[in-house]
Formats: sequence, C-alpha cells, structure tokens
Amino acid sequence: MSLKMTDLELTARPPQLPRSVPVFALSAPSFGDRRAAVDRMGKYLELGELRAAELEHATVMASPRGDIHYFHASGAVLARDATADRGQRNELRKWEGVVDSGNGGNRMTLSPDAAKRLIGQTRELLEPIGLLGKQTTSGTVQLQQVARLDNKGREVSYGAGRATIKFAYAVEGLGVRGAGAKTLAFADPAPNTPRITGVFHVWRTLGSAAGVKVPSLEQALGVGLLSDPELSLYRRAGHKIRITRLEFAYLALPAFMRQSHLFPVFQVEGSVSEGKRGIGFDFARFHHAVPPSAYAKAGVVGPYLTVNPDGVSPLPQRKKAG
Repeated sequence: MSLKMTDLELTARPPQLPRSVPVFALSAPSFGDRRAAVDRMGKYLELGELRAAELEHATVMASPRGDIHYFHASGAVLARDATADRGQRNELRKWEGVVDSGNGGNRMTLSPDAAKRLIGQTRELLEPIGLLGKQTTSGTVQLQQVARLDNKGREVSYGAGRATIKFAYAVEGLGVRGAGAKTLAFADPAPNTPRITGVFHVWRTLGSAAGVKVPSLEQALGVGLLSDPELSLYRRAGHKIRITRLEFAYLALPAFMRQSHLFPVFQVEGSVSEGKRGIGFDFARFHHAVPPSAYAKAGVVGPYLTVNPDGVSPLPQRKKAG
C-alpha cells in the first residue's frame, strides 16, 4: 500500500521541479590518470617508498608512514599520513584564528580569514594534480570539537581539534549529494602554515548528457518516497510522518561502487512519531525522482536506476492491462 501526499506532514518547502533534467554519463579516471596525483601526494606526505597490493576494491600503496588508495570503480583517491598524530598528547590542536562561540555543537570555528587561507592552501595543492573537480562549490572548514571530561562525565575543558576542509559539487545548478561527490582534506596546525595530513577525493568524470523528462511533484514522489514500504507500514500503524527536508538533487554513489550515469533524486529527511505500536525515529535517505520508463526512453541504463538508491524498496512496476 503506497502513501498519499495527505499522509505526510510536509514542513519543508517543496522544490520546483524542471520539466526535464540532463542525465550525465560518467567515467572513472584510470590509475594512469591518477598516477601524477598519487606520486605528488606520496611526496607531499613524505610516505617514502610505497609497496603496492591489489585488493578487490582498490589498489593500495603503503609504507610504515602511511598509505594511498586508488578505487577502481570510481577513480577516487584516499591518501593519509599515518604518523600525523605522533608527538601529540591528545586530540586538542592550537589554531591561529580560532573563534569560540561559547555554545552549540560546533562552537569552535576558524575566523573567515583563517578559513579562507586554509581553503586556498588546499586548492593550491589539489587543483594542479586533478584532485579537485571543476564543478566544486565554495569550500568550507570544520574543526573537530574536542572536550575533556571528569570521572563523572562533566566537561572540564574544551577546544578545537583537526580541521577538515570540505568541497561539495554542483552540476547544472543542482547540488550533487551522496558519498561520491566530495573532496576532503585534513589538516593540523604547524609553526608556519597548517600541514595537510590527508586527502579523500571522489568525483567521476562527466561525459555526454541525455535529457530525461521529470514528472509532476506528486508523480515524482510516487516513484520512491510515497512507495517506501517502511514508512507505509508505520503510517498504517498510526504513526505520523513528518518531512523536514525535501531537496531535488543529483546523486553520486560511493567510491567503491560503479556508476555510469549521474541521476536525479530527492534527498529526504524527516521523522516518524512515536505510536502505540512502536517507537519514533528520525530518518534520512535518497529516493528516485524519475521512473525507470523515463530512463528507458532516453536510452539510459543502470541497475541502480530500477531500485531505490538506499536499497529501501524496489521501484513500483506498473502492470499492463491484460
């Protein structure tokens, strides 16, 4: 039994859907394409002589000082300095330009000027070696939040830890969500300039695009969200379903998965209220926004286009009248 729009309490503003959307072909950069990046990161991180091992998901090059992973399915690169924490007493770091808001989950931040310098430093390292895609949006910096507690769990002191520099992606004005669209760099403060101690970059190469028709909002939600079997069961059991985020975006799959096309989805966040027959919970998931028939008309084929991206439910298949 599928849900109806009236079964949802929609607190998020519904997105304006285009009549059609380009679905881009994707290709994974080869190891040869990534060779310069691997060599550069090995030298920058001072990893020394690397020995290679072939695993099912990746080629791993490692030394006692760290390792670099090349993911076959996506061309992603993960590089890290395993010695970065040597000599550190704990997770606390002393950053120049740190700002303490005094409250909230992310109370320790970098000042705008300090964050801008760190983002620029990361760009200078990654752009020349192809570990920063052209489709990036503006970068952000997030500091690890560190606290010291006493033996009763009360906070004694707090501060900032390692910095993560984050770059997200957008194509044709649509954000690209998911684990396959990110460039992350990790940094620690140093006497002169911060030192980048690791990088994770996953972004496949965009190719040609095929136009795919997008249905109306209710029909698009019916492709995945309104057909979600878990939410349907909870609704039938008397729970209320609240949708707090409903964003139309592209989805990029994780580094270890093969993906031939960049396709549109709804990024959904919400909650299921507590009921007589079960507890409440929050949820976050992706749901397809275009039915398989629209992809078939456009000549776009992929196994992930006929099942829900999160594996929650198969997409409904209309039965032909006999």
